[in-house]
Amino acid sequence: MRIWTAVAAAVLLVLEALVFGVAGLVLGAVAERQNMSFGGLAPKAMAVGAWVGLGLLAVFLVAVAVVLVLMAVRRRAMGRPTRILLIVCAVLHGVLATALLALSGVPAFVGMLLTLGLLVLLLFTPTEPGSGPTPGPVSDVVPKPAL
Repeated sequence: MRIWTAVAAAVLLVLEALVFGVAGLVLGAVAERQNMSFGGLAPKAMAVGAWVGLGLLAVFLVAVAVVLVLMAVRRRAMGRPTRILLIVCAVLHGVLATALLALSGVPAFVGMLLTLGLLVLLLFTPTEPGSGPTPGPVSDVVPKPAL
């Protein structure tokens, strides 16, 4: 189940990266073609900000997707850096989901929550069936009570 969860999350992350990349191109083009400034900021600066910001977001999502695919292919447990990366990505999806609910509506919100759910499921799913915490060795010696 863990492998399929990682693959599904990676596919959704790549799709989100494509959507954010296209949105960055469109928003940058619209901001560049306008004839007014926003708080004294030039339209070219707003366009570059949209391209760079959403481009970096798309690159981050693709990088997380690559890490998930490598984890699924290697069939190994996550290390600490991978867990931190997935937690950062999950928090980002939670924040983006709330913003998209306010700005875009329920379908975009549900899409972000689906990816968030897969990331959280991936964080809490054990590596192998029955690979939960194992009890330590049981001592045969009973300690004597203190007097």
